[in-house]
This record gives sequence, C-alpha cells and structure tokens, in this order.
Amino acid sequence: MTSGLDTFAKVRALHDRASTPGEKAAAASRMEALARSAGMTVAEAVSKLDAPKPKTRAEAMADAFNAIFNSPEALAERAERDRQRLKKAADLVAEYGSEQAIFADTEIEAACRAACEPLLGPGEAWNTLYRLDGWDGYGRRSMPASVRAAVSQAWPLPSTVAAAWAEYQAFDKLITDRYVVDYYFNPHAYSSARQYVVEERINNLPAADLCDIKARVAWLDYWAHSEIEQDVDDAKLALASLRSDIERLSVQFGQAQPAPEGASDDLDTPKPQAVQTGQRPTTRAERRAAAAALISEGLTDREVARRLGISPTTVGAIRRAQQGAT
Repeated sequence: MTSGLDTFAKVRALHDRASTPGEKAAAASRMEALARSAGMTVAEAVSKLDAPKPKTRAEAMADAFNAIFNSPEALAERAERDRQRLKKAADLVAEYGSEQAIFADTEIEAACRAACEPLLGPGEAWNTLYRLDGWDGYGRRSMPASVRAAVSQAWPLPSTVAAAWAEYQAFDKLITDRYVVDYYFNPHAYSSARQYVVEERINNLPAADLCDIKARVAWLDYWAHSEIEQDVDDAKLALASLRSDIERLSVQFGQAQPAPEGASDDLDTPKPQAVQTGQRPTTRAERRAAAAALISEGLTDREVARRLGISPTTVGAIRRAQQGAT
C-alpha cells in the first residue's frame, strides 16, 4: 500500500503541475485507478498523504522537553534567577571596583601565565581552548609534566595543608564570582593547572598541626556538600592522609602529657616515639645530648621538647646549663 501511495503522490504532483485540461484529466484518471487498487477513494488517498507523519521517539522527547523548559513556570523561574544573578554581579563589580578587575589575572595567575606562555604553539591565543604542550587544559591526570613544572615553579607552592586550602578557597571564590558576572566564563588552562597542583597538596601533604587537620576536614566537607563529586581516588587519598595525620599527631599529643607522678625527671620516663625524629634516644644521657644538639641548631625549647617527647621546662634547664658551661 505504501508503494501504491508513493506512486499516487507522484501522479498527484503531475496533476497539480499539468498546464492543459487533457493532462489534468489523464492524471486524475490515473489517480483514481491507483486509489481504487489501494481500496480507497481519491479523497481518502489524498487525506492519508497529507496526514502528519508520526514523530520519532527522539522528536517526541524533544517536544516534551521544550514544553516543560518553556512553560510559564520555568520561564518565570529562569527570569528570577537571572534577576538575582545580575544583582549579585552588580554587587561584585562594586566589591572589586570594576568588571575588568574581576577578570584580571591575580599575581599567581599572572606568574603561571608567563611560565606557561613558552609552551604555546605559534599563533595560539590565551583562551580556554588553547593547547598547552598537547594538553587541552582539562583533567589533572592528563596534564603533562612541562605544564606541572611551569605552574609549580611560577609561584611558591603552599608548604602546609592549611596554606594549600587557603589558596584553593581564594581561587574557588574568584572563579565563582567570574561565573556570576559572565555565565559563559571558563577558567584559563594555566589557572586550572595551578589549581590541580594545589589540590594534590591538600590531598598529599602530611598535617603538621591541628590547623592542618582542620583544613583537611574542611576540604573533605567541601566536597561532601559540592554539586559535583571529587574523583574517587582523590577522595580515598585525602581520607587516608587524614587517618595518618590523626595517628601521627596523636602520638605527639600523647608525648605532651605530664610525666607520671613520682618521676623526678621526665628524661627518665619512657615516651612513645615521635614519627619525625626517627630512633628516639633511650637513656638519660642520650636524651640530654640530643636536646643539647637541637638547642645548638637554634630550635626553640618547645620544638626540642616536641621532637624528643620531653617537657619545655626540662629543655630550658638543659639550655641554661649549656649556656653556663660556655
């Protein structure tokens, strides 16, 4: 039946284009014969040809999406979001001083830009689509060593977890602000590269104190409440680092507890070994010698006490004795 209707459609087209009564009559007679062979009248065949074709599944889904996306409720919601975004954008322009200042490179970004510029090919522009040494600017694991070295050496890397988290937060706020002002903004690849390196330090650096542990917990909390998920391997690494931090610092905090009652000198009291110091001196003489050596290196009483697991008071006594001897 379909092939018959195809032929009917061609004859109908000839009928409509016919310029003489004879041609029209011949085409009409042929149309009637084709319709009859298909068990229809000419009017039924014409109606069937003119009926809209059924939509594909993709077309039907697109129509449903458009109906929802362009509904009065959706349009009103988007209009309200745009109004709020424009208001916040105006506030940000006032905060930074100008729209240009929002998008201007920070000191770190400028340094990373300069460090990465030699990696660009001839004629490549500074935008989010350029390729740095074969890298498109997206994905930490695909970042080549040349890019990593450039952004790492361009500006001193944070040496603690807390410092790394502070740098990350500052850049994250800046990028968020830029998105508010320009909905289609994308970070430059040199900025993203630096951020990837900083992320690694937050995940990898051992915590030196409680501030670092708080920073790492804040980092995990940030991802827990983020609209996107942290890479699974990175999340596992950050959690493993936190566990290691707690175990290591627990030992240090345990060393800082008062000596057992009745002990005349905490140098005689066995202490748990600090991770950073390697093999701890075991005898009284060894501990005094180790303390004297650290004092001569310019360390404070508190730092010497922390490393050896003795009290700052005892270190002070050794320092005074050492000064008296000189």
